[in-house]
Amino acid sequence: MDYRKALDIGRARADIAAKALLRWTGVEAMAVCAVKPGRDGERWLPVGEQIYKEIARDDGFRGGGDYHLLVVDEDGTTKACSRKRFPLVEALRLADRLPLPVAAGGELSQVLQERDLREDAREHGLHVEV
Repeated sequence: MDYRKALDIGRARADIAAKALLRWTGVEAMAVCAVKPGRDGERWLPVGEQIYKEIARDDGFRGGGDYHLLVVDEDGTTKACSRKRFPLVEALRLADRLPLPVAAGGELSQVLQERDLREDAREHGLHVEV
């Protein structure tokens, strides 16, 4: 696809993702990526139409290990993210408010699975059969 066309389509999709993030969580968000490298001979593709929620830990110079809330496409390409970083507990609370499916195999999926395992272990520990 022509870069200009892919960029126009991708910008619209990224803007929608940023608006959804703001609308459902109340946190300021920004559009991030509009295009991605193509495959099968395509030079550029717009970010995908599908939207999923995700988190990303920021261990950079100022990130301090806090998390951004993301909206990604079906390939995991980030379309929008929160401007601020949040502690994990707050990031999970905000992600719960976002009525989108969780990105498969991503960091949010892993954190939620670990949380569920801890809760299951606690539940089993409280109900010991004698």
